Amino acid sequence: MSLTFLTPSPDGKKLFADGYQPRAELVRYDAKSHQFTPFLAGISAGEVSFSQDGNWITYVSYPDRSLWRSRVDGRERLQLTSAPISAFLPRWSPDGKQIAYADQQPGRPWRVFLISSDGGTPREVLSEKENQNDVGWSPDGKQLVFGRVPFLQGTTDKIVIKIVDLVTKKESIVPGSANMYAPRWSPDGQHLVAVSADNKKLLLFDFKTQKWADWITSDLLGAPSWSKDGAYVYYDDMSAGSSSYRRIKVGAKKSDLVVQLADINLYSFMTGITPDGSPLLTRDVSVDEIYSLEVELP
Repeated sequence: MSLTFLTPSPDGKKLFADGYQPRAELVRYDAKSHQFTPFLAGISAGEVSFSQDGNWITYVSYPDRSLWRSRVDGRERLQLTSAPISAFLPRWSPDGKQIAYADQQPGRPWRVFLISSDGGTPREVLSEKENQNDVGWSPDGKQLVFGRVPFLQGTTDKIVIKIVDLVTKKESIVPGSANMYAPRWSPDGQHLVAVSADNKKLLLFDFKTQKWADWITSDLLGAPSWSKDGAYVYYDDMSAGSSSYRRIKVGAKKSDLVVQLADINLYSFMTGITPDGSPLLTRDVSVDEIYSLEVELP
């Protein structure tokens, strides 16, 4: 709990304070019932990633941002990281043996790490001066893709998308990816989807042609995710007055509404997609109350 806005009572014997306790509830949207139901008993977590076989998940707990993995039903739960590590958007390797994530510690450059799904010491992927974020795997598990962080204050990073070979450590910039971030590799390996640095465009990269194409344009969008079969890309549309979660089929030019987000108070951006295509989100169930504290002076 954080205590702020301290105010003394007139007699000086008490302090009144605002006590804020952040907490999220992990929920799944059921398209048939049009209801949000608790997922993993509604734990305070998000940024969920499923293993390729669908039997395991990894996620980030809130508000401490530690990294965990478990069976999809919550069994065999294991904490993989602890403070000061601040994990962001973990991703399972295709073989299920490793998890890639970004470490976002304040005051330090954000870095991409790998850790065994059975626990152990995290390994830094690539040492460089710029911030690294939004890591993802190639379908064969031999390469990682990651981006920069366009919204960090004071950064001088060149906003591009990079690919690093895990065997040779050779790195390369994805052609034409200037001022793009949040890359996501398609399950078939043929495409990347990314977001423009101003969060107004969803773009699609074709590895065969080595070219990008504008795909979706909106006032404010982000957090793309591929469906398990690679047929769709899901994303947030946070345009004023019409916040929604949408999907677009590869080859299509118009997106479809999945669920309106006006009726749910979100703790963070969309967290993931279940193997059957159900959105996972984090409902904000934080507690904000006024406390009276007794003052005992010497």
